Amino acid sequence: MVITGGLLLFLHSCYKEVEVGGPLGGEERDVFEMTVSAEMQNLLFTSRDTGYSILEPELSLQLNGQPLSIRKMSIRGKNALDFRRKSYSVSLNQPIVLTSADGTRVRVMKKFKLISMAMDYTYISNRVGFGILEKAGIMPLFYKFVELRMNGQTQGIYFLVEDPGAYVEGLDSECLLRRDYNHYIIKLDYNPSKWFLPEEEYRARFREIYATLTTEKGDALYEILSEKMVMDEYFRKMGIDYLLQNGDYTDEIFFYSTVENQKIRFRILPWDYDDIFMENPHEVGRSWGTGTLFGTRTYASREDIYAEIGNRLIFSIEDDLDYTIARDSLLYARYEEVLTGMIGDLSAGDIDELFRQIERELTPFYNDAELIEQSHYDRYPCNRGEWEQNMIDKQAFLTERLEWMKSELKLP
Repeated sequence: MVITGGLLLFLHSCYKEVEVGGPLGGEERDVFEMTVSAEMQNLLFTSRDTGYSILEPELSLQLNGQPLSIRKMSIRGKNALDFRRKSYSVSLNQPIVLTSADGTRVRVMKKFKLISMAMDYTYISNRVGFGILEKAGIMPLFYKFVELRMNGQTQGIYFLVEDPGAYVEGLDSECLLRRDYNHYIIKLDYNPSKWFLPEEEYRARFREIYATLTTEKGDALYEILSEKMVMDEYFRKMGIDYLLQNGDYTDEIFFYSTVENQKIRFRILPWDYDDIFMENPHEVGRSWGTGTLFGTRTYASREDIYAEIGNRLIFSIEDDLDYTIARDSLLYARYEEVLTGMIGDLSAGDIDELFRQIERELTPFYNDAELIEQSHYDRYPCNRGEWEQNMIDKQAFLTERLEWMKSELKLP
């Protein structure tokens, strides 16, 4: 929704074009400075369960002291709406240049998300998930930790992530959709730019993925699915979700279109890894989220899932596609083949380096007591000691789980 009334009239941008690359003046972190009216600040702090665009003349945004020209800035995310520290979707008129924390990647972008991580204990989950996904070759989006300030006061650590829609625009993709529970489409962005296929063709192609699950089996099913989507990428995501024990699954994935031989074929972008290291996937005790193509499926415990799929290395069968992969012997064999190659390429050294990099990235933030104090507005307040212990615990967990998976897959 858009908040209207005396305080919100229109979006005003009056800044010249700038390019900003990396922290300025020797700063150890990128800092966004947001300015809004006192009324808007109070609304942002106190509103709950309501998304809206920030439309007022007082709105401005700077990065490392340089003004940015705002096209649109909105409140985003389902969970963050219920906290004082909101998440934001930002669209600029002119691009900025950002450099990754390790200096290996530079990205020019106009659109990005500033994610508050209000549900993410010690703020490492998304970063761990994205780092492992990147290692597996299925996380092309740019991301980094930044600080957000509002009217001169820090709002804490934020996770900046490139906007998925803006990313796929550069790939001649005309359709980006987000999957919802029971294979519905929760959101679809349609931007005809090269192929000019009707929007309904993209919707129909996605629906065909699920229609095929009930009509085909084995090799025939695999071949048909492979024509409609890049199965290797989907298998890799499933394998990473198993390694990370990703609990929130079905609606945390984007499908974007490619056109090959005049046929639509989908690729994937994983999204939102703030619910990893879970004991159970979301289908345990949540029958409302489980796919219904094969009848009503309910799971009171993890043991109920084991009873249905045995010891297969799949963490969630909430979605009907994953359920089918778990139960079809040929599809599972294809999945396990991809999983074996991917896990074989990962080592304890990779996990060590990932956590060393995260430590380097977050240390400047955790050195700032005022900044970390903002965690008291989140679901779980944290401090430096808790962060350091959580890093140790999660690194040990992933190292042990990786070695266990290698033994299950009979890898050296």
